[in-house]
Amino acid sequence: MADSFDRRGFLVATALPAAAFLARRLPSQAQIKRERSTPIAPPNDVFVTSLPRLMEIAGVPGIGMIVVQDGRTPWEHYAGVMDAGTRESVATNTLWPAASLGKPVFAFAALRLADDGKLDLDRPLKSYVPDHAPNDASGDRITARHVLSHSSGLRNWRNQTSDRLVPDFEPGARFQYSGEGYYYLLRVVEHITGMGFEQFMQQRLLGPLGMSSSTYAWRADMGARVVTGHDRGRTATVYWKDLGSRLLSAAEQSGRPLASFTSEDVAAAMARMTPAPTILPNFMIPNAAATLITAPRDYGVFMTQLLTGSLAAVAPRAESRRLMFTSHTPINSALSWGLGLGQETHGGDNYSWHWGDNGSWKNFMLVHPATRSGIALFTNGSRGLNLASRVMTAATGSEHEAFLWL
Repeated sequence: MADSFDRRGFLVATALPAAAFLARRLPSQAQIKRERSTPIAPPNDVFVTSLPRLMEIAGVPGIGMIVVQDGRTPWEHYAGVMDAGTRESVATNTLWPAASLGKPVFAFAALRLADDGKLDLDRPLKSYVPDHAPNDASGDRITARHVLSHSSGLRNWRNQTSDRLVPDFEPGARFQYSGEGYYYLLRVVEHITGMGFEQFMQQRLLGPLGMSSSTYAWRADMGARVVTGHDRGRTATVYWKDLGSRLLSAAEQSGRPLASFTSEDVAAAMARMTPAPTILPNFMIPNAAATLITAPRDYGVFMTQLLTGSLAAVAPRAESRRLMFTSHTPINSALSWGLGLGQETHGGDNYSWHWGDNGSWKNFMLVHPATRSGIALFTNGSRGLNLASRVMTAATGSEHEAFLWL
């Protein structure tokens, strides 16, 4: 029959216009890739024009990006909204939960302590803070070098107070990503310096670099500037916002700034709360592994120091910074981990990288040490790393194996 319904023909006929529509909106890989005059550069205009469409598909309402090159900041880009409900636009002073992008910042500061002769990278952490972990033959051998290279054997996080902090294998044997290890090293840094962790980071790194929008704790002025997280229509506020506000009240009552609180002080204040929050590192602030809040411009300042070490008052020596860019713990044929950063061997080129994942906030940073160039992307959507993969390709002219592993 001439008027019979041909389902296959209908699908083909409707699919072609849709494909043509998308092709007009989304650039091809050939369009966004470029000839590489420097390994990391601002994405081209074709790609930037496509970003709103990519963000809409990924369900990422807002982004902030910055590129650094040899001590300069030639490009930054902000797009979208802080909250899909309020529709307030992302701005240069918008704050982002950095998630695990806070780990390299802490690693940088820890290596400077080692350069100053105050932290021994190969001394067992147990000898600094005997009360942090139970006695265990393998666990007693964990060092700062193991923690920074994610070879301590500790799990990522404990979620119950009954979980024992002991390694799953002999420290140094292989890779296993661990936020617990970073918190262990936080305790050691507090012991060495006699400061609360936030105070240490502000005095030794964030303050001297002028990173005034960055903190691992919480500040009263931050609430209105921090982006909301998004996950397929669901929204979330920063999970430690309530705890941070309660700790600020506790600090005010004590007559001391919250930044001066050590991990013991924070735990004691939490124990006095009703109801008392879970007192485990994964639920505490400040946390070297997960609770940095920052702005792209601030993070660009950090990446510049990471790559150049130009401010001698805060930067580790060149040989110590090289430890961050050098393979220490192998993962697979393309990826490994240095002291604080992931390593990617890519077509004869060596990149260093890290990602951040606090659920509804996903971030990524990539640096090329040989040319002292880098890029960081912050997003407020749970599919932000899908977007990051496209951004890094646009910024470097090639795809990156790190995204196959994440």
